[in-house]
Amino acid sequence: MKTETVEIPAAVLSSVETLDELQDWLTAQHPGIIAELRAARREDVAGKFKPWKPRHAPSLIRLN
Repeated sequence: MKTETVEIPAAVLSSVETLDELQDWLTAQHPGIIAELRAARREDVAGKFKPWKPRHAPSLIRLN
């Protein structure tokens, strides 16, 4: 298994109060994710955004 290391400055760790805040900081450090989010927002504003459908949701259809 490939292991990767993420360095988080001590100042960031001491300033975050929740895991959501830490996740926000980590997301902001990854330009690819930010680009994808901005592209999705442009699609949404243009009316081209597709509704999200979970890939692993159980089927709601009952088999009789």
